[in-house]
Amino acid sequence: MLKIYLDDCADHNLLATLLRRAGHEVQTPRGAGTKGIEDREHLEYANQHGYMLMTFDPDDFRDLHQEWQNNAHYHMGILLVYFENDVTKDMSYSDIVRAIDNLLASGVPIANEVHTLNHWR
Repeated sequence: MLKIYLDDCADHNLLATLLRRAGHEVQTPRGAGTKGIEDREHLEYANQHGYMLMTFDPDDFRDLHQEWQNNAHYHMGILLVYFENDVTKDMSYSDIVRAIDNLLASGVPIANEVHTLNHWR
């Protein structure tokens, strides 16, 4: 089981429901009262509450991860989902849940790392 915080762009009821059904603890900006805050604040919130962060806004969070690494900050992990605006290539919410299962099964470290879930289909 993972503790996952969905940032504003990943905050979808169906995704949260599917993740919870898969046994994960999920927090959303709506539930946390953090809707509309800056990306840095989302990462700080997730980290302070022991959640890894999932986003559909990968570039900004890759930059934040690098900044945190440069400043010796630790985070619980960042899960990125890329959308190519092509329904034949984009991940469905079910694909995302399966990708997380595949990532977990691999045994690779997640904390303080960035993982692109598209690679874990």
